[in-house]
Amino acid sequence: METTLELLAPDYGRFDTIWRHPLPFVLWPVGPKSLLAHWMDEAVRRNVTKVIIYAPDRPAEIRKHLEGGHYWSKPVEVVPVSSESASSPSAHRLDGLPSSPPQELIVSAEGLLQRWLDLQAQWLESRQSQDISVDVETVPNGWLGPGAIIHPKAEMRPPYWIGARTIIGAKCRIGPMAVVHPGCLLDTRVEVERAVILPDTYLGQNTRVHEAVAQGNVFIDIKRACRVDIHESFILSSRHLAQGKPSFLSRFVAAMLWLILAPLALLWPGQSWQRKDCLSARENISLATGSKGPLIIRRWPWLKTIVSGKLRWIGPLPRTEKQVEALPEDLTQRLAEQLPGLFSWADSHGCYSVDQEDEWIHTAFQLLHDDGSVNRLLRRKMVTLALTVPRVHP
Repeated sequence: METTLELLAPDYGRFDTIWRHPLPFVLWPVGPKSLLAHWMDEAVRRNVTKVIIYAPDRPAEIRKHLEGGHYWSKPVEVVPVSSESASSPSAHRLDGLPSSPPQELIVSAEGLLQRWLDLQAQWLESRQSQDISVDVETVPNGWLGPGAIIHPKAEMRPPYWIGARTIIGAKCRIGPMAVVHPGCLLDTRVEVERAVILPDTYLGQNTRVHEAVAQGNVFIDIKRACRVDIHESFILSSRHLAQGKPSFLSRFVAAMLWLILAPLALLWPGQSWQRKDCLSARENISLATGSKGPLIIRRWPWLKTIVSGKLRWIGPLPRTEKQVEALPEDLTQRLAEQLPGLFSWADSHGCYSVDQEDEWIHTAFQLLHDDGSVNRLLRRKMVTLALTVPRVHP
């Protein structure tokens, strides 16, 4: 016997005046998948033979979402309608999860965002360990995706979900009711409570996200019903891949500075040099580092490596093969194609050695950041960094 599940994708586009999301509400993520995908799972549980979706809001986007493999079991028909009233009276309204009680109608921009945040909490609270998933429940109602890394000094408060390949730094406080999507990077002392961090987002040090959404450089404060586009990449940003080889001008400047500083570096009182073999875009380079003087004197031999095109002025600190392997897998893959730098984002945070505890989190930010603002900031600080005298041996 043929059974049909009729669904109504409500027209909430007119209320989406704060976030201004490119997709209709039913395609907004609830946990790791869209709200519509949760209902498609429900269709499988009910063993229906066909699904009909009435869509007054962007039906082409819904059809594209389904054709992309988000639902694979039964025929699905997306029916464009001029208004919600033109749909079938028996259609289930998609403004809540299948397990949720009937929801009140949304009538405001604030109500739309609050409903979406409430759905995240409902999903976290109702999730069962027997659900088909690659995530691991490390504590009751505390879920980690594959490759997620939590610093031992981070405080995790269930319920929470941390997506695959996400990195949580030291002294972070995550939860309760925290949904952090895959590929995110949370620096030290970040707080996330009753909030959603969408994929591939970086949160800088001392950032607090409460009743809010962070996506790339966009911060949506649900409690205050406002959107802020943040242009300071060290606070909030998207992640990125790295840069190419140094330019001819960069190499020429490095050569001149190497010659000028040679007498000072070699004759610096008490100077000793420690050499180690590092990786640079899959190649081995041998770097000597001094023990005395400001940073530019200690790293004076590195200037010659810039001239050879195997080091940049700005990049992550050079690492040995063993130190690279100690990093999370997604970072090692990116480091394999990245040139190290004479000055790094870690230097600007007082981490002058890869052996320092928090250095790797700054390296992760530099590797995964998606615009040139890190380079611009470091260029402005290069003279200050060059003259800085580290407290530890770099």
